Amino acid sequence: MRRAIAVLLLVAAVAGCRTVRPTGEETPLAPLTSTSAGDAARQLTARRAQMTTDRALLRMRATNAGRSLSFRAQLEVDNRGHMLLTAYTPFGTNAMRLYASGDEVTFVNDFEGTWWRGGVAEFARSFGFFGSMPPSAMGLMMLGLPASGHEVAYDYAAAGLKRASVGDVVVTYDPPSYPPAHVLVARPGQSLDIEIGEAVMTTAPIAPPVIPSSYRCCVAPKM
Repeated sequence: MRRAIAVLLLVAAVAGCRTVRPTGEETPLAPLTSTSAGDAARQLTARRAQMTTDRALLRMRATNAGRSLSFRAQLEVDNRGHMLLTAYTPFGTNAMRLYASGDEVTFVNDFEGTWWRGGVAEFARSFGFFGSMPPSAMGLMMLGLPASGHEVAYDYAAAGLKRASVGDVVVTYDPPSYPPAHVLVARPGQSLDIEIGEAVMTTAPIAPPVIPSSYRCCVAPKM
């Protein structure tokens, strides 16, 4: 009996930590109708201006100093400076949540029960994968959209972005398409290899992460 109760409590705890899919009306992201690189650039800029929230399911492999970690994730991003990247454990519970609102970044390590909040520059020194780019801008680029207001060099193909570079970060789209199927975010010693699955535009806003009161504050981001 005690063992049965313990199993039930464990199941309840896991269910309580499981991420609930956001509500909202969803529309699959449609491919571009462009026939040239210039037309693709114009269409992608228009898509960014007209978007509400784009959401995609991902399979990611993060490599840092030769060590790799693979996981499933969900990315949500809008054109108003908000982004939420949620990484999942093999059980479907939250492992990590990265939230950005403008120049403020919140990193929640659900696996270790810690959290941190600070500016983009401080976040870049700890996390590194995005270089100096704000997470919200990189979120747009990961979903195949150009980020406005940043000095990024873009290379387009007729079907979508081919390559983007800012500082020592290079984002490659293989093949060039919108929405993208495979994206590689790489800088010296670090990379994010991303396979993009279901991608939709939704009317649901991006909600800031709820941080349990038991989590320990001010622990620097890491992956």
